Amino acid sequence: MKKKVLCLSVLMSIVTFSLKAQQKEKIIELDEVVITDSRFKLKKENSGKVVHKITPATIKRNQGKNLVDLINSIAGIEINGNTSSNGQNLGFFVRGGATKEVVVLIDGIQVSNPAGTSGGYDLRLLDLNEVESVEIIKGAASTLYGSGATTAVINIKLKEAKSGTANTNLSLLVGTNNSQDSNNGTIIQSKANVNGKISKFNYLVGFSSLQSNGFSAAESKNKHQKFNDDSFQRIASNLKLGYRFNRRFSIKAFGNYSEFDNNYDSGAFTDGNNFSEDVSYRVGVSPEYKYENGSIHINAAYSNYKSDRTQTSFPGKSNGENYIIDAFVKHRFNNLYVIGGVNYQDNSIETFTIPFGETELTKTVYAEKPISQLIDPYVNAVYVSNFGLNVNGGVRLNNHNKYGNHFVYNLNPSYTIKQENGYVKFLGSYSTAFLAPSVQELYASWGNIDLKPQESTTYEGGIEFKHNSLVLNAVYFNRDVTNIIAYNSSTFKMNNFGNTTIDGLELSLDYTLLKQVEFNANYAYTKNNEIAIRIPKHKVNVGLNYAYKATNFALNYQFVSDRDDTDFRPWPSVNTILESYSLLDFSANHKLNDNIQLMFNVSNILNEDYEEVFGFSTRGRNFKLGVSFNF
Repeated sequence: MKKKVLCLSVLMSIVTFSLKAQQKEKIIELDEVVITDSRFKLKKENSGKVVHKITPATIKRNQGKNLVDLINSIAGIEINGNTSSNGQNLGFFVRGGATKEVVVLIDGIQVSNPAGTSGGYDLRLLDLNEVESVEIIKGAASTLYGSGATTAVINIKLKEAKSGTANTNLSLLVGTNNSQDSNNGTIIQSKANVNGKISKFNYLVGFSSLQSNGFSAAESKNKHQKFNDDSFQRIASNLKLGYRFNRRFSIKAFGNYSEFDNNYDSGAFTDGNNFSEDVSYRVGVSPEYKYENGSIHINAAYSNYKSDRTQTSFPGKSNGENYIIDAFVKHRFNNLYVIGGVNYQDNSIETFTIPFGETELTKTVYAEKPISQLIDPYVNAVYVSNFGLNVNGGVRLNNHNKYGNHFVYNLNPSYTIKQENGYVKFLGSYSTAFLAPSVQELYASWGNIDLKPQESTTYEGGIEFKHNSLVLNAVYFNRDVTNIIAYNSSTFKMNNFGNTTIDGLELSLDYTLLKQVEFNANYAYTKNNEIAIRIPKHKVNVGLNYAYKATNFALNYQFVSDRDDTDFRPWPSVNTILESYSLLDFSANHKLNDNIQLMFNVSNILNEDYEEVFGFSTRGRNFKLGVSFNF
């Protein structure tokens, strides 16, 4: 039924296209604006961090890929599971850290899933077509973003309404979805979006879906023994509303709904017939009041996550709720930018399992109420001098209902030497971070209510050079971590594993060789500890983009070195090694006219056979072809 509706929508769009006039879409480059590391609009040369920006232009020429593809190409970031079956959970490994050490923001508001194993946000919920731009900073940012902002902050800005009472975008993408030795898989992605502005009111309504099938999530050791296909389906809808009362006061509201239907296997090299359904919705409001030298903001959101795994080998259900309120004031005193505020977060879960010897789902009774609450006052300031010195510093008091008060702070000086057509910037930082265990890590069946919070101290030093379109940067980091929180495969519980030091080096290059040719490359070296799994010591990304008139061609290469993983089949579990691999992808986008864009890409051109997760399949060579209509 959904496929019929989709095809009908595309046909109607073609008819409508022939009857309506086109409004040209404007792409605004945001390379020189930095927001995430201070919440103020600053030039990159005045930021004390190396800030990575995925611009609207980059997103436009990479239609046909997903959001994770683009983020995973940034130096120092490894998103594990992205090229496995679509139902595979994603792991965020930034600078040797885990998923729970990355904070994800959507339009400046933090998102998290208390019902998830790590409390992190699943980026599969977002379609790339919904995204306007992405800004990424690495290193501890707990003073501004609280518990969890230990290794990185990913700030995703969704698209806003465009001028005109009604603008419509429809897109359809079809392709293959095969592993290295299968050939009957398919994937269908669709998206519909209507937006506009009517006087002081603006709106955006969007819908997207993804359906895939064709290969097993688990890998078969015997190539002659075929496992059952594991299908995956995602549907999502998005609503954004805004009203500007006057030049000073405005308000925005939003709502999101998504649903995952996933078939998956029973473990490494083990076929299974498990089915799960995950449903989530999120609503929020963001009023803003501007005055002469600053502004007052309130970001408030409520999220609800439900997971139904009654049709699995280990039946159960889980529900999670998240409340967040971030109230803050931004003020500028000449060259000094100050922000002060209070952040409130409340996370809770309830779970249902079948006790031993029984047959019905029963609500779990916890020794403690399964909630996690934080009330954090914070202040941060940025000084931008007239002679090249810039200083970013701040302090935050993490007040946790279980762990009490913990201060975190940061000092991030930088010095910029301006040159003709560019600059040289030297930067350094000293930051501390506090990471409370997630609700699941404390209260799930595999949790541990005696866990201690994880704390860390991060040192950074680096240099950035810019001349015309050439940008080079190098950053060294060192992170000292205490009370590491990780899963103990011998006790089947979460535990603290003492202390460790993680350090590494990140190198990046971006250069526009000619007006039509762009080249980028990066390398990350990460020295891990024995507990860290699936984190490569060496990772390389290389990209080449060539624009010829209305067509853009892109060739991307990625190398991932050997990684440790765990084989859970024996008891106790044993360490295993995942071999290194290389991926080569090609994509092309052609603007047929102001209304129609065509997309084509080939992933894993060489059909490389590799593993992201021990015992599980990955995608081989696959093709996608798509079309997008704007009117």
